[in-house]
Amino acid sequence: MFKKLAFILLLTMVAPLTSIAQERIAVLDLGRVLVDNPAMQDVDKQLKAKDAKLRDEAKAKQAEFGERQTTLNQQRSILQPEQFSEKQRALATEMRDFGNSFQAKLRQLAASRNLAISKIEKKMEPIVQQVVREVGATLLVEKKQVIFAAKELNITARVSSLLNKSLTKMPLEMVPLKK
Repeated sequence: MFKKLAFILLLTMVAPLTSIAQERIAVLDLGRVLVDNPAMQDVDKQLKAKDAKLRDEAKAKQAEFGERQTTLNQQRSILQPEQFSEKQRALATEMRDFGNSFQAKLRQLAASRNLAISKIEKKMEPIVQQVVREVGATLLVEKKQVIFAAKELNITARVSSLLNKSLTKMPLEMVPLKK
C-alpha cells in the first residue's frame, strides 16, 4: 500500500514538470527594450529638461525666500511683535505652499513618464506577440523573473529592433496636476 501511495505521489509531482518541459519559453528584458527605444529616450530628454527648469525655478524661489526672511529679521526691531509674527507666519505658509506645489509637479513628471511607458508598452504588444509566434513560444517570461536562460530563448534584441523601427519619437503628454 505504501509503495502504491508513493508511486502515485511521485506521478503527481512529475506530471506537471513534463507539461512544463513541452512548453517553449521566451524571455524578454522589458527594461532593456525601453532603455534602448528612441521614443523613450526622447521622452526622458523632454522630462529631464522640464525637471531642470523646475529645479532652477525652485532654487531661485528658495533664494527669494531666504532674502525675504533676512529682510523680515532685520525689521524685527521696528515691527510690533504681533506684526512680526503675522509676517513670519505668512512667509512660512507661502514657503510651505511652494514646497507642496514643487512636490506635486515632481509627481506630475513621474506620472507623465509612467504614461509614456504605458503607451510604448501598448505599441510593443503586437510586436511581442509577433516575435513570440515567430519563435514558437507558448510562454513569455520577463527577464527579471529568470535566474538563467539560454541565449536563444531571449527575444529582447528582436523585439527592440522592431519597436525601434516603428516608434522613434513620442511627444511628452503631461498628466494634469492633482489639486
